[in-house]
Parts: sequence; structure tokens; C-alpha cells
Amino acid sequence: QAPLCADVVFQLQGGHRVFAHRVYLATACSRFYDLFTLEGPPESLGEGDGGSRDLSAWGRGFLSLRWEPVADP
Repeated sequence: QAPLCADVVFQLQGGHRVFAHRVYLATACSRFYDLFTLEGPPESLGEGDGGSRDLSAWGRGFLSLRWEPVADP
């Protein structure tokens, strides 16, 4: 449900979530490397769009990116 140390969560249709580690994704696929090297989250995640970024132009499967702070396990 909430594995420790995962730093990426894919939110799928139907409410399913897949947890992953960005270092493995970035080394396996250049598209994920590009995604994770985008400019970081806004300074204040509580304002405006909550740190969201539209990725629909990237093609199928990428809709949006949202930065969320999490507690360090």
C-alpha cells in the first residue's frame, strides 16, 4: 500500500497505484530520465496548481506530473 523508500508513484486508472524508484526508471528509459531531470517542484507546493505539470504532449501514457512532499521514513 505504501512501501518505504519508493520515490515515484504511478496513479493508474481505477485508482491503482504502482510504486517505483526513479533511479531505476531513469537508467532503463531515456524518457524517464528526461522526466526526472525537468526543473524541480515549485518553491511552494501549497499554492496554485500544487506542483502539477501537463505532460499530455509527451504522448500516450503521460498525462501529468505532480510533485508532493512526503514524510521521510
